[in-house]
Amino acid sequence: MYLLLLTMLLSGNSNSAGVEITEFHRSVHVEKSGASTTTDLKTFRVTSSVGIKKLITHRFDYDPSTNRIKIAGIRRIKPDGKSYPLSFTVKDAPQSAGWILWRFRMKIVTLPPLEVGDSLEITTVKQGFMIAYLRTEDEFIPPMRGHFYDQIIFGEESYPVKFQKYSVSVESSMPLTFGVYNGALMSSISHKGSRVIYTWWKSGMKAFKHESRAPYGSDYLPKVVMATVKTWPEKSRWFYNANKDQFKVTPEIQKKVNSIIRGVKKPERKMTLLNRWVANNIRYRGFSNGPTEGYTLHSGQQVFNQRAGVCKDIASMLITMLKAAGFEVYPAMTMAGARVEKVAADQFNHSVVAVKMPDGKFHMLDPTWAPKSKFDWSYAERQQNYVVGTPGGEKLMITPPSLPEENHLSVQAVSSIIKNKYKSSWIIKGTGYKDTSLRRMIGYSSIGERKSTVEKLIKRIKSAVVEKISFLPIDKYEKDMELKISWNSRRNTIELPDGILLTPSVLAAPLASGRLMPWFNFRGKTRTAPVMLRTNQKITVSEKITFERKIALERSSKSGEFKSRYMSVKWDFKVNNRVLDIKMVVIFPSRNIPATEWTELLRGVKIVKDFMNEKLVIRFK
Repeated sequence: MYLLLLTMLLSGNSNSAGVEITEFHRSVHVEKSGASTTTDLKTFRVTSSVGIKKLITHRFDYDPSTNRIKIAGIRRIKPDGKSYPLSFTVKDAPQSAGWILWRFRMKIVTLPPLEVGDSLEITTVKQGFMIAYLRTEDEFIPPMRGHFYDQIIFGEESYPVKFQKYSVSVESSMPLTFGVYNGALMSSISHKGSRVIYTWWKSGMKAFKHESRAPYGSDYLPKVVMATVKTWPEKSRWFYNANKDQFKVTPEIQKKVNSIIRGVKKPERKMTLLNRWVANNIRYRGFSNGPTEGYTLHSGQQVFNQRAGVCKDIASMLITMLKAAGFEVYPAMTMAGARVEKVAADQFNHSVVAVKMPDGKFHMLDPTWAPKSKFDWSYAERQQNYVVGTPGGEKLMITPPSLPEENHLSVQAVSSIIKNKYKSSWIIKGTGYKDTSLRRMIGYSSIGERKSTVEKLIKRIKSAVVEKISFLPIDKYEKDMELKISWNSRRNTIELPDGILLTPSVLAAPLASGRLMPWFNFRGKTRTAPVMLRTNQKITVSEKITFERKIALERSSKSGEFKSRYMSVKWDFKVNNRVLDIKMVVIFPSRNIPATEWTELLRGVKIVKDFMNEKLVIRFK
């Protein structure tokens, strides 16, 4: 199946000036076996001199285990309509690899430069499919023999597209179930002999531009999802049968499981301990076995020996160990970072684990996302679709949402300002995904740099000198993660004749942490893509500052609130004798924020930024 990392690497690029795509036609011919041949005809036009160099080289990715690609023809078209073939060179090379060392390759085509006004027509023919295969000796036959699925997105090209059309031809005996999402498309259905031809098209699309914190384009760009598989239970049964022999418990694995759960009585505790062992002992590294990747989970014994694998292999290891512990457990497919539509087409990039509980419900575990986390299932995987592979077949399901309060980050400070010396002690706590963020912030630093990593949280406080830093051990999961920082500064206030100017430390520093609050870096007046946060969340910062004398706060408004549908900010300043109490609460009720709410979202972010730079006028009585 498509892996999350690979999908990210192959996603669209930002807009590039000087080139437009005048036509993009994709036609797919599907055989009764499910094997398909895809012909792409794409015509580029050079609109300015900066576009000339952009069309000199072209890259075409393929996987020799499952597909072949042929450069069928390249033509140069002059503004007067005359055209002629172009000579070109092709370099066949391995794709660059990181964590996933599968045998992907690419063809690099080099062409002579064009002129402004020229068009370039490239025709390619691809047989087969990408990363969706099983053990088979039949080239290009899909894993579900006799079935076909596809997802085509309109508007994901890095250049403007004047016209895009997709058509697929199938035998009338294998009709498609399809859905159109995220906007209207023109469409038609026609017949030619024993075949049915489905066609969709759209005109006038802008260049795709990647925007920070956006979901996959499939969540918001116009698309068609299609499949000859009629229902999810059918897909579920197939997925189960494809992998049912991969989880055999060997004596070696049984011995390890026994040692991990020895003396543990509660089933939930056993699941958690096994999930953590797999998460922390199986590295994320993808090794190629040739035509045994994709939907085939490597056997638990192989992963146990190699101590490495991608998500499906890490899941396979946990399934095998849970079987050894006596659980009824199954593999599951999910899509991290995007939704799955109701059409039973492959829309997955991730593999996880489902334990069937006595009440018939599934308890979901994801060891791939569990390193340095106290949770079996990450809070970043809420409202996420999945399909469990079982003998009887399962429907498309979704994990329940979380409340903002479940992903809570709090910063509590107790401070004093005596003779212009600012002393403060912070306690930073996290629940839900904020707990995970704190653990990983520390845990992914080297042991010698962990304190300096925490120290960076106060880097915006002028001349702050750290007195003490402490934090809970990252592998102590019984409590929520907690950090403590004590510091002082003699240059963080400005003296007035009868008072001081100051920016409270909890407003000046922690909210600016990009690691804990990436929303702080939102910028740009307009936005096309929706925003997808890791989770919905709540942030509370409070500080109690004690002064040497009674004080008065000169501020027009001591409290206030900004509230929109997708973000709220509430603040309060109270004075009691020598003490100033400050509290700010920021809430994001949903992780998914439409692009139409971008302006309101920026208003809320700006309020927080303004507090970070405001100088409070404190008068001594």
